[in-house]
Amino acid sequence: MNNLIFLIIVFLNIQIFACKSQSFEKNQRILRELSQGQDTCLYVLLDAGSSSTKIRLYSSVCRQTSQIPQLKALTPLGQDGKALFADKIQISGKNVALTAVNLQEADFTNYFNVAFQIISDMKQFYKFDIQPFLFLRATAGLRLLTQDQQESILNLVRVVFRKQSSFYFLDDSWARVITGEEEGLFLWLSVNYAYQNIKHQSIQQFDIQNTAAVIDIGGASAQIAFHSSSTNNKLLDLPEKTRVQIYSHTILGYGNDQSILGMANYASCFQKTDGFTVKLNNQNNVQVDVNGNYDFVQCTNTMLNFMGITGCQYKQDGSVQNCSSFSQIQQLTGQKQIIGASSIYFSKLSLSQKFQSINDTFTLKDFRQLVQQFCSMTLTNADYQADQRSFTNCIQMMWVSTFLIDGLGLLNNSVTSIQQYNSFSVDWSLGSLIFDINTMQCDYLDVNQCNIIQVGQTNTYNHSIIINSLFSIIILFLINLLI
Repeated sequence: MNNLIFLIIVFLNIQIFACKSQSFEKNQRILRELSQGQDTCLYVLLDAGSSSTKIRLYSSVCRQTSQIPQLKALTPLGQDGKALFADKIQISGKNVALTAVNLQEADFTNYFNVAFQIISDMKQFYKFDIQPFLFLRATAGLRLLTQDQQESILNLVRVVFRKQSSFYFLDDSWARVITGEEEGLFLWLSVNYAYQNIKHQSIQQFDIQNTAAVIDIGGASAQIAFHSSSTNNKLLDLPEKTRVQIYSHTILGYGNDQSILGMANYASCFQKTDGFTVKLNNQNNVQVDVNGNYDFVQCTNTMLNFMGITGCQYKQDGSVQNCSSFSQIQQLTGQKQIIGASSIYFSKLSLSQKFQSINDTFTLKDFRQLVQQFCSMTLTNADYQADQRSFTNCIQMMWVSTFLIDGLGLLNNSVTSIQQYNSFSVDWSLGSLIFDINTMQCDYLDVNQCNIIQVGQTNTYNHSIIINSLFSIIILFLINLLI
């Protein structure tokens, strides 16, 4: 009986290995034919965030060797300078997050067909008759779910993607949830690629000391990443066997949406209105009526408590202006350049629409003063009806300034916050794609020129599969002898 069980297990291991090997050889053949037969490769990255799924299309020279890709962001613009196609999946004119889609294959198919049609239209605009590679990366919106819930969603995504004949979806790992640390690392890579601190021509020439630090406050989490001599650094493998050490840290719950949920009960963090109230959900998912009554000191102290900063409180006499020495978060002081993304950009944008005195690069001390002026203004019902997001503008700005000043110690530092640079969106998606292309080249085309260790996960297929499979068979054989 034991011999029969052993033989069955060995047979299953051989079958699994054979299937993996066949899949690897098929994918390798596809990639080699593409790199040899066409000059341009297209890449689609779907960024499944907590409130929407963004659509990104890039082109690059097809390569057989491992190098930083020469990527170009494809964003068709009309004569008025505005985008011709939506950059997010919208249903009935509204952004819809992946987590809001019913867990049915038909619903997922309809959801992604919106993105697939946009990609098809963009290809037609650029006169590309080639098949793109398709990736999906999900962030904190899915990280907030249980592992089983994540897998239920991702499995449906993979089912839909495998059936798409217009895209190359070669491996299930091409649709996955990235960790918060990866999100920070990829943002760091995106920004420094866009700013040409890391160039595709020769990676060996880049100076890690001249790279920019990055801060991202998304919907559900916040990330920081920068080069540091800290012992807690993450390793990021780049082409040409280049490995860099980056400090990357994520804080789940520190995103803009989560901060609003956590402080919805505190009127001091919202602008005073001309008499109307707004219904918001709090962190217990209970709807509350909010009538803003802004108070800088009370709101800041509420946010300090939210961040777990104790032993320091702001006072009405203005004697306390910075509580960062009590923060448990790694400080960002001493950086040559700091780039802020997502909520930092949108807060700056709202301020620039009200005040002319704020530019793309600003000091946090000036930023906080403008936030206080903005939040002290009365929000009229007419303004709210024109843009219902305006009611949370104040708390968003307050959260950005408090997190950056008291959490990260940037009171006297300058931050640059823009939405695009050199045609690239300032977010993590570009860095993720650079890393994915490098991984794809290393896995299938140029193994000897690459470091195999990846950020936060192991390769989907490499030579270790052979070793692991044989090792499993040997172990089973020894167990059988002992039995």
